[in-house]
Amino acid sequence: MAETQNQLNSLGISRIAEEFRQLDIRRRRLGLSLAEVPRYQALCSQLSEALATMERDRKVDARQFLRVPFTINLLVRTPKGPIYIDCHDFGGGGCAVSSKEVFRKGDDLWLDGAILDGNKHLLQGRGQIVWVRGEPGVDGATHFGVRFALESTSFKDQIDRVLYRVLEAFLRDDRELPTTPLP
Repeated sequence: MAETQNQLNSLGISRIAEEFRQLDIRRRRLGLSLAEVPRYQALCSQLSEALATMERDRKVDARQFLRVPFTINLLVRTPKGPIYIDCHDFGGGGCAVSSKEVFRKGDDLWLDGAILDGNKHLLQGRGQIVWVRGEPGVDGATHFGVRFALESTSFKDQIDRVLYRVLEAFLRDDRELPTTPLP
C-alpha cells in the first residue's frame, strides 16, 4: 500500500483520473482482481484528496487545476449574439475550446452557460483568451485556451459544479482511452 501511495504522489491529477477511470470501467465490466483493488482504492482516495486540496488552495495558476478531457459545449456572448463553442477539456482554472468565431489572445470571453449531456448548467462569468492555434478556414475552427477570471465566489462555485459534472461524465464514459504505462 505504501508503494502504491508513493506512485500516486508522483502522478499528476489528470493521470490519476485517467487511470482511475480505466480501472472503474474494468470494475464495472469484469470486476477487479484482488491485486487491483488496493490500487483502485488508493486512486479513489488520492483523487478525492486532490480535489479537496484544490478547493482549499485555489489560486489563479492554470497549472494547479485538474483538466478533464471531455467534450462539452459552452454558451458564449459575442457582439454578434450568443454562440455555442466546443470545449475539449475543462478545469477549475480554464479550458481549451474551438470555434469558427475569431478570437484573439487577450480578448475577454463572456460565458453564459455550459451544456453537458443535453442539460444547461449555470456558468456565467468572464474568461480571457491566453493562447490561439490555427486559423479559421484551415480546419474550420480556431483552437484557443481560456483562463477563467476568478473574480467572484459565485463564479468559482459555478466552475466547481460544472467541473464535478464533467468529471462524473468522464468517469462514467465507457470509451477506452489510449493509455501510457505509469511508473
